[in-house]
Order: sequence, then C-alpha cells, then structure tokens
Amino acid sequence: MQLVGCQIDAEHAEQRTEALDRLRSFDHPLLILNTCQRLEFYSCRTVDIPSLSPSQQWKDAMAFERIARIAAGLESRILGELEILGQVRSAYKNFRQARRPDCCQLDSFFQDALALARRARRESGIDRNLTSLAGLASRELMSRVPAGAPIAVIGSGSIAGSVARYLGKRGKSPVRVTSRCPDRAMTLAQEVGGFGGGLNDLQHLLDGVSGIITATAAPHPVLYVNHLCGANRPLAIIDLGVPPDTHDSVRELADVDYVGLEQIESKAQINTEERRERAEIAARIIKDGALAWSRKS
Repeated sequence: MQLVGCQIDAEHAEQRTEALDRLRSFDHPLLILNTCQRLEFYSCRTVDIPSLSPSQQWKDAMAFERIARIAAGLESRILGELEILGQVRSAYKNFRQARRPDCCQLDSFFQDALALARRARRESGIDRNLTSLAGLASRELMSRVPAGAPIAVIGSGSIAGSVARYLGKRGKSPVRVTSRCPDRAMTLAQEVGGFGGGLNDLQHLLDGVSGIITATAAPHPVLYVNHLCGANRPLAIIDLGVPPDTHDSVRELADVDYVGLEQIESKAQINTEERRERAEIAARIIKDGALAWSRKS
C-alpha cells in the first residue's frame, strides 16, 4: 500500500480557503486534517494539485508515523494535548461521511494510526494529569467573571466546542456561541442551552457579556473594538487563536482583562520534564508501530 501525507502552508484566510476548496474538489479520496496549527492531507497515491505545492511530504511508514504522532499529541505545542485527538477523529469522521468504494485502504490506514496513537497515550501516560486546553481556558474565564454573567464563545471547531460544553456543564453562566458558520454555532449553542449566530451578528451577540473565549482557525483577528460596544466592563477575554483572534486595539483597552494562549499553555506545562520523558516513550511506541504497519502493508 502506498501512502502519502502532505503539509500545506496557508498563512492567509484566502490561501487556506482556496487550498481547502482545491483539496475537497480533487477527484481522488483524500483525508484532510485542518486545525488552527496545520493543514495536511493524506492519500493512497501521489497527489499533484495545480498551484498547491506541499511544504513537507511524508511517504508510507513516515506518513503513518506522522499522523499517529499528531493524534498522540507529540506534534502539539503542549505535549500530550487532549484536543488534537478529537480533531483527528473529526477529520476521520468527515472522511468516512464522504467515503467512496475506493477509500478502503485509506480508511484502514487511519483506523490503524488512531489505534496506535491511543496505545501510545495509554502506555506512556503522556496525557496523565493533563488538563485540557479547553478546561484550563474555561476555568480561567470563570474565575474572572461574576457568577451568572453571560459568556460568549467565538468559534465552533473542536476546541471551541469543548470550551462551550465545559462551560455549559460546570459554569453557572449562560453561553452564547458565534462563528463564521452560523448553523454550527447554533447547533453547539443549543447543545449547551444557549443561543448562537454568525460572525456578521457578533456585536449584537456580545451585548451584555462579561467574558469571551475565542478559539478560531482564522489567520487574522475576528474580534475588534467596535464589536464590544455593548459588552460589560470590565471584560475578560481568553484568546486561544493562533495567530490571536483579538485585534491589538482590543488588547490595549484599559477595561479589558486579556489572557493569551501562551499564558493558558503555561498553566498546562506542569511536570514538563516528566512529560518529555513520557513523550519519548510514546514516540518509540509509534515509531515501532509504524515499522510494523509498513511490514504488514
């Protein structure tokens, strides 16, 4: 079985949108992994898409090892990150929904890679005692806003969804959700007992809120000063975007309590040396597993 994995650099929103459109319209089964930190795709053959050159490429066992390392949290800014496993599963779910008869090899590849990543997590303990980024951000925001004050979540992807669910279960504040995809925002909001809408209605959705968590994959800010006209003061903002979702002009406001991703990540970097040792164990498990997979394939 031939397996190819490719990474695409798309720094600007237009570039990412164009790249995704090209990948989704390609006449061959592709498994696309699109997160705030990466845009990658995997195929059972070499892919040549005009005007879309990969910045990195992996083949066969190296491609298998790559996706397993991602799912195990070895390629994340926080070693053992919990959210990435859900993001990889979502990519696989989307692939399955669009599956064609000639996708069976790629399907089998992803099932094997996910199983290896779960095994590496379990046997190494890399995510032991690691609180999720969504959990850390949600707790940080709840500590900064009055109990019962409205909270907004900007984004509807994997991390934003985890944040909204965490707030819905453990918080005492009504949750509003907004994203560039209104249907997804409203579905997520209904799940947590709140309400939602699109980014074109952002200013209205932020009226009366005391706290905001942003978690989008946008390569540019989505939250500006004009969106906060009706928001309460002081206003707490937790920004999980890479790059930041919040414009510099908002961060400079005297009545805004801004916390960036690095500050949240620092709270997760407890027992860093021990986690690095566990990461080495996980990496060995995955490397050995990738070699065994290549022999079997």
